Amino acid sequence: SLALLLTACTTEAPDYQGIWKNTLENPQLENSLVIAKNGDNYFITNTLKDKATGKTEKKNPVPASVGKSGLLEVNAGAGVVDFAIDEKTGNLVGSGSIYKKAK
Repeated sequence: SLALLLTACTTEAPDYQGIWKNTLENPQLENSLVIAKNGDNYFITNTLKDKATGKTEKKNPVPASVGKSGLLEVNAGAGVVDFAIDEKTGNLVGSGSIYKKAK
């Protein structure tokens, strides 16, 4: 019964799904992450839009999962990149960037 009590106390992970726009201003490109739920896991698609032509390039979706710490863990090939939602701002923070959820 102790094991049941311990598993019942785990914190609920935030819902990462949605479109997250990079807050870094780039005069040529608009960068956003599209995070879609896939069962208990997620797929992340990095999207680059050329501001001059309007052409959008979507990178192949990358699988991600929520770790025990509640962070969204993305296997970036060279290692795992963690993303978290900042409780104060609601922004998605990770890989050296800050993303604001699109409305």
